[in-house]
Amino acid sequence: MEWFYQIPGVDELDSAESFFTFFSVPYEPLTLRRCCLPVLREFHQRLRDNVPLRNLLEVTPPEPWLLARKLLAESYEHCTTEHTS
Repeated sequence: MEWFYQIPGVDELDSAESFFTFFSVPYEPLTLRRCCLPVLREFHQRLRDNVPLRNLLEVTPPEPWLLARKLLAESYEHCTTEHTS
């Protein structure tokens, strides 16, 4: 996951809201407060699962910011849909 921490500014994010703002992912504040831990946990897992490893070395995805944004949005959608069902 080294590629993720090389995105300029990502090391300064300190809350769930700051991740959503940084990656320009729309969210409902009350919903995010209710399920921020599951969303961030799933986001972390998706980051790990969606970056292929070759010879135990991480490969940098072509558009790291866009990939991270997509994975954060998917995590939010999955967790909020799961909690409202």
